[in-house]
Amino acid sequence: MPNPVIIEKSELTQIDIMRLAREISRELKPLEAVLAEMHITADQFDRLKDNALFHFHLTEEAGLWAATTKENLRNRIAVKAAFAVDELMKEAIDLVQDKKLGGEARIKALQFLAKLGQLDSGTMTKDDGSGRVTINILLGNRKLSFDKDNQPRVIEHEPVTPEVTP
Repeated sequence: MPNPVIIEKSELTQIDIMRLAREISRELKPLEAVLAEMHITADQFDRLKDNALFHFHLTEEAGLWAATTKENLRNRIAVKAAFAVDELMKEAIDLVQDKKLGGEARIKALQFLAKLGQLDSGTMTKDDGSGRVTINILLGNRKLSFDKDNQPRVIEHEPVTPEVTP
């Protein structure tokens, strides 16, 4: 992988410092990649490492990231999963376009990309903004529909009589 070109920032803002602390505390990318993305040189980072404000934000972000509440665990897993998917998306695109691979592998990669782009049939729903909700239940070969805008319906059924044992 070629080394990224670093365009030096002349001055780091407090937001830059906070963002850098967050990215470093999450450990999702190598430090060099984080610095390159933020256009921070190694010399700037060396000067920043001993800054009290940076240490404060780094400690704060590390604590937030490592918290073990159920919500934080879900969020942390979601962020890591999204990051991994983002990192591997180029490979999935390459698979779809690779004519040397079998059709099944290419189709699965295409389905994966369609799902990510919310283009699969499971997410293609219409919302007219009316707030209308319809619930469909399949019972064998019968379909029961309940619509909140319609009046309640009586479902036809056969009465059940309990067996009485003498």
